Amino acid sequence: MKKLIFILIISFLWRVESLAQGDFTRIYHPIINEAELAIVDTNYYEALDFYKEAFANVKKPFAKDYYNAAICAAMSGKLSLTFDYLEKIVEKGYPADSLRKDVFFHYVADTCKRWNNFEKQMRLVKPEINWAIRDSLKNYYALVTKVPYTPLTPELRKHFQENYKKETLTVTGTKEVFTQVILADSLFFYGNLPEKLKNQQDSLRKINDTKYSANAKIAFQKTLDLIEMNGFPDESMIGLSGFDVRFLRPYRNFIAYEQGFNIAMFDNNLTINILGSLPFTYGKEVSPILIQAIRDGKLIPHQINRVNFARFNTNIKNFENDLSYYSMGKVQILQLQLESNLVCESAQGIQNKKFWKKEKFTDYSEAEINEKRQDIGLEKLADAYKKAFFKENPTPFIINGGSYQKELSYISSCEVLEKMLKESISIR
Repeated sequence: MKKLIFILIISFLWRVESLAQGDFTRIYHPIINEAELAIVDTNYYEALDFYKEAFANVKKPFAKDYYNAAICAAMSGKLSLTFDYLEKIVEKGYPADSLRKDVFFHYVADTCKRWNNFEKQMRLVKPEINWAIRDSLKNYYALVTKVPYTPLTPELRKHFQENYKKETLTVTGTKEVFTQVILADSLFFYGNLPEKLKNQQDSLRKINDTKYSANAKIAFQKTLDLIEMNGFPDESMIGLSGFDVRFLRPYRNFIAYEQGFNIAMFDNNLTINILGSLPFTYGKEVSPILIQAIRDGKLIPHQINRVNFARFNTNIKNFENDLSYYSMGKVQILQLQLESNLVCESAQGIQNKKFWKKEKFTDYSEAEINEKRQDIGLEKLADAYKKAFFKENPTPFIINGGSYQKELSYISSCEVLEKMLKESISIR
């Protein structure tokens, strides 16, 4: 009885806190979008003002926004504010020793006299992470990502030992060289096998599939139970991303990998990774849980794209239930290359330009898609496209919204070039 009362109290407090935060889709994410658009326009003073406004509206802003705001503050010469924002991300689990190696802040560390004292203070910060919940989620994640082990039959094992050699894979390109021994495994071998061994292989695969399905169902239900009892596990509860830092950054000594590390830390969520790894939802509605988490400030809207909603809504019949518009904002960036000896009047100056084409809409209008996107705090498509172009070039900022695909397009005739130019828009 005492345990039940305790659970009810915790659940009540979580709901009170969510209400106190307000609806992030109205009072936070639209302002963050304006800040990010100011960054795209290299207006860091204006971006910083937007960040200040957004942070003042809620109790727990997202770490990625603190990080971007810290860069803007540094670019604006406001180092005290930079340090304040960096401390906020360390409080949420960002490793203090990573700041000196950061893709942007290693420049500040090398030139700022106050950095050493700041770094010493940050090493004393202890993030308030619920390790029990985090460990539980990591166990559930392991259930849906690790391949179940089923022992090979003696005949299969003997066949592979006698007919297939071990392969050695060496990965270079960094200061370290990693060597991995690849063992032949009958369950992942798709070459020719004798019929008898092929049947044994198929039987083992079915056993593995049964084990995986059982593990996935357990992980799914336990994750939903955990959300029901504790609220959606956000970065304030389980730390940034929820993963072990060593798992996210194997090449931890090289600045070249720091941007990828930051993206993994700031723009990741362990619960989303669990749900996104599952092939079924066992008749349960998941999308309302995620959308509510976004409204409560527990989840960044763009992280919803990591979950394939086609699995949740296999019988989509109308716009209200079609959630695919969340992943829109895609552009194709083209670099045009004329075939040798091809001379076209319209080709003047295109060699140094890039062109883009946005995605085509088939079922819904852009206005309809924008209405649905903005309802959960996503930017409208025009803004998503701007961010996509911005991310095409290297940047230290963690900017969500929009995605791009680069393509070198070879032009074989002047007619093809004319058609391409009519369908595309030059961006520089």
